[in-house]
Amino acid sequence: MRVKTEEKRRAILEAAKGVFLERGYVAASMSEVAARVGGSKQTLYSYFASKEDLLVAVMLEKGARMIDPLFNRFHDNRDLPAGLGEFAVQFMRFISDPEIVAFRRIIYAEGAKSDLGQLFFENGPKRGWTRMAADFRRAMDEGRMRQADPWQAVAHFFALCEAGPVQRLMEGAAASISEADLVRTADAAVDVFVRAYDLTSPTG
Repeated sequence: MRVKTEEKRRAILEAAKGVFLERGYVAASMSEVAARVGGSKQTLYSYFASKEDLLVAVMLEKGARMIDPLFNRFHDNRDLPAGLGEFAVQFMRFISDPEIVAFRRIIYAEGAKSDLGQLFFENGPKRGWTRMAADFRRAMDEGRMRQADPWQAVAHFFALCEAGPVQRLMEGAAASISEADLVRTADAAVDVFVRAYDLTSPTG
């Protein structure tokens, strides 16, 4: 019996990332991933039950490295505007990364045809946004944010970050986002959000 190893799992994820980015989701095959990593499909399926599971794991692996620390720092920052400002810039850098854009386009294209979109959301974004919603609820209970549905507040913040340059990038109307545009959009997103929700702001 073969023993699973973290090194083998990482090798599979790296090989799969290349296949998905080159072929797209539909044309990608478990056989090609197995060939690239140097093993059998049987070994591959012992790590990931399906192509859907493998794609989600590829996306979440990068997200965990880059996004989880952002939620940790936000949780520890008691200064809401400052915490949101740092989070917004780093988050927008993440979602405008070419690989992340490519994988999100796959999710949008395939999510309605299968369980892929729900599988990704439940195992990825929902976990992070749940943590932020809990932090918003804490701030509301402490009088640092006006009382509101914390999940609705999370949705508003996410939408503000995605407005403008990121939306055009996802739609293919822009090839990239300059750092200046990224920072400007992040600052504007935080400004609007703080004015709407933060009781400590001048207009609160």
